[in-house]
Amino acid sequence: MSEWKAAKIREACYPALEHVERDGQLPKLSTDRHRVDWRDLTRTIEMTTALNCYLVTHPNAVCERNNRAYIVDSINRYFAKFDEMMDIAKRYGEAEMSTVRNLWDSPRNRSIKAALMQNTSSGRLIKADFGWTTPEAMKSMLSQYNGTADNCPRA
Repeated sequence: MSEWKAAKIREACYPALEHVERDGQLPKLSTDRHRVDWRDLTRTIEMTTALNCYLVTHPNAVCERNNRAYIVDSINRYFAKFDEMMDIAKRYGEAEMSTVRNLWDSPRNRSIKAALMQNTSSGRLIKADFGWTTPEAMKSMLSQYNGTADNCPRA
């Protein structure tokens, strides 16, 4: 059993979180007419930065057992935050939902989606990694590549 608290990727990605304001590729609000809470915006930026580091900057990090457990937990929290923000936006109509979708469609978010597709298609992330907590956004991706052999380098 892997231990997410022992993941080395956590410390390796701390520097990425130090100056997020300098990264023009992170989520930004496209309008000043929104109901997005600043705490949700800040958390979205932090989660995007971290997950981008885990999956894009360090693409082989998912191959180490402890890192994989931590990254899977981060993926779950990432999609849960998006779902939470969309649920709030639904109360205010399509314009607010569009604002949230645009917020979560930054270049870094698109890189994360591409990395998730790559990791599932190569067998690095499989349904069993998520257990019962598979995010809805990942289900079709994981089903599409079900049974793909893991291509992680062997030690």
